[in-house]
Amino acid sequence: MVVLPRLAVGMIMARNLVAADHPHDAIFASRRGTWLSPNSVRRQWREARADTDLAWVTPHTFRKTVATLIKEETDTKSAAAQLGHSSEEVTATYYIAKPAQAPDVSDILERLGTDRRRCPTPALPNDAQG
Repeated sequence: MVVLPRLAVGMIMARNLVAADHPHDAIFASRRGTWLSPNSVRRQWREARADTDLAWVTPHTFRKTVATLIKEETDTKSAAAQLGHSSEEVTATYYIAKPAQAPDVSDILERLGTDRRRCPTPALPNDAQG
């Protein structure tokens, strides 16, 4: 079970008021009352963003945004559960945005130039292989 935020519940309830009758109570049915296929949804999304600078926004973009926000506020496990993933690894690898900038470690690196006696010895070639 996924718990939706009040914003989403409100939008779905409003949509339900104007949605055509459907034997399965589908809120987003086709004009003929059948289920929308994934291809139809993708086509409609492409048409909706036509002539905009939003070509980069895809359903995957929405999922990444949700996963990243949840991870930043809670943890990867919660993000994976929200997306319906059984593995946190999939969520972390493909859905949670990586920081665009490395953490500021300049103070640590500054020590390399301030005290030559404390300067670490150069790494041997095998050290780079870990």
